[in-house]
This record gives sequence, structure tokens and C-alpha cells, in this order.
Amino acid sequence: MAQITTLMGETRTKGQVIALDSRKPEQVVSDKQYLKILQLTDLLSRHLDLENIFKVFSIETGSLVPHNSYRYVSELHKARVKFGKLNRHSLHYHLTIEQMDLGEFTIYRKEPFSTNEVCQFEELLCSLVYPLKNALMYLIAIHSAYKDPLTNINNRAAMDKLLPREVRLAKRHDQRLAMMIMDLDGFKAINDSCGHDAGDRLLKKVAEVVMSRLRDTDMLFRYGGDEFVAALPLTDMQGAIDVADRILVGIKDMDLEGFDGFTEVGMSIGLSMLHAGDDFNRFFKRVDKALYQAKNTGKHKVIVG
Repeated sequence: MAQITTLMGETRTKGQVIALDSRKPEQVVSDKQYLKILQLTDLLSRHLDLENIFKVFSIETGSLVPHNSYRYVSELHKARVKFGKLNRHSLHYHLTIEQMDLGEFTIYRKEPFSTNEVCQFEELLCSLVYPLKNALMYLIAIHSAYKDPLTNINNRAAMDKLLPREVRLAKRHDQRLAMMIMDLDGFKAINDSCGHDAGDRLLKKVAEVVMSRLRDTDMLFRYGGDEFVAALPLTDMQGAIDVADRILVGIKDMDLEGFDGFTEVGMSIGLSMLHAGDDFNRFFKRVDKALYQAKNTGKHKVIVG
């Protein structure tokens, strides 16, 4: 059973709805309206992309309840969709289905909404909830497929999908892009002496340290084992070196209490900037070669390729 929570009141406040006249007693949905809901549900169910779902829903309902912008937010699923500029009057709804929180959806326009429009729009919302649920479930599945379950950062599959695209975008727009490949020094000794559970705990700590030194726009991936890859868009060489240095300090300062007498580990880092003639493979191999040099010339250092 779908549930639509409606908040009534002054439209200037987020999450509220305005009605111009007294609400009439509820009437049975007409056959024509019921058919429209079924048809719209079928149309929306053909999409799994949130932006497409809300675009189609807005277009199909716009002739019945005109509006010129909308916002969708699901904090739980970290999903946001928006179109157009905010206006004074709004209809705001919190959507749930089968105890699943689907997020909040709001439409906007300059003129107030009539009671009949409010009633009609709420009926049309019934066509949105099931397709929205399916799209969010798909989003969860995709998220899981591209996340490393141990460290909760992006995995190798995500890297293979996202980094070649980042390289293409940087080249197309003539933007800077730095890449780092990082390998943990001393991990095998801890794994062998303390066991794999301790090794897993260490990898989690390392991922947290590295993430804390990156910006929100940077991307971090677990490449495999104790290797990590980071992409730093819109970053010059000096900025990338500064980030790498902060990572080295963070790794050196990690608390290793409970790791069977080990007091510190290190991190070897290969670093390079995207060159004009690079494709992803050429770029990655150059960074990997720099990492190899760091591992073989003393460790816990940054080598620029």
C-alpha cells in the first residue's frame, strides 16, 4: 500500500501546500482518471533512471496540474533530482511505500494551487511510487556492485567504469587530472603475523585516512589487496603532491595498537598528471611505473612519473 503524506499550510515554507478554497468531500476516482494513473504507471515503469522518471512524470502531469519546476530529494538513498527555478507556491510530499522511505517530492509555480488541483495531483502521485521504488532498488543494487564491501569505497569494477570516462572528460575540456596509485608498505607482515582479521581492520583504517585527505570531488578506489587508486580532477602537480604528502603523514601517524607489536606502516605512492597524448591505459601504466620505483627505492615516498 502506497502512502503519501501531505502537509497543508502556507506555501512559502518548505513542505507545505496551499488550497484556495474549501476542500470538497472526497469523491471516487473517475474511470478516466484511474485509466490515466494506470497508463502513467506503465510509462514510468519503463525507466530506471531517476531523472527520466521525474521528467516524464512532470511532462505527463503538467497539462492537468501545471507547474514549471520540481525537486526530489532522498537523503536515505543520497539521490537528488531538480529541474527549473523555485517559485513561491509549492506542493510538497513525503512518499513511502511498504514501509520504504522513497524521499520527498515538490513541484513549484508562481500561482497558487486550487483544491481540485491538489486532489488531482495526489491521485496522480499514485502512479509514481512503484516506479520510484523500483528505480531506488536498482540504484541500491548498482551502488553495491561498485562498492568494496570491506572498506566501503569504490571497487575495481567502479574504477574500470569511471576512470576512463574521467580521462576522456579531462581531455575533451582541456582540464588537469592527477592520478595516484598507492601500495601499503608492511601489510604482508601484519597479515602474516596478526591474521587476516587484523589485515582487514588495517585496510579499513587506511581507506579512512586516505579519504580524509581527499576532496569531495576526488575519487578513491580499492584496486585490489592493499593497493588503492585515486583520481584528482582539476588539480595541478603541486596540489597533487601536497595531497600525497598529507596521505603519507596520515599513514605514518596511524594508531596500530593491537597489531601484535607493529608500531607503523608506510605507503608508497606513484603519481602523474594526464598528458596530452594519453589514453587511460597509457596514463595508468605511467603512474604504476612510478609506484614500482617508489617501492624499490626506499618505500614510504612519492615518485612522480
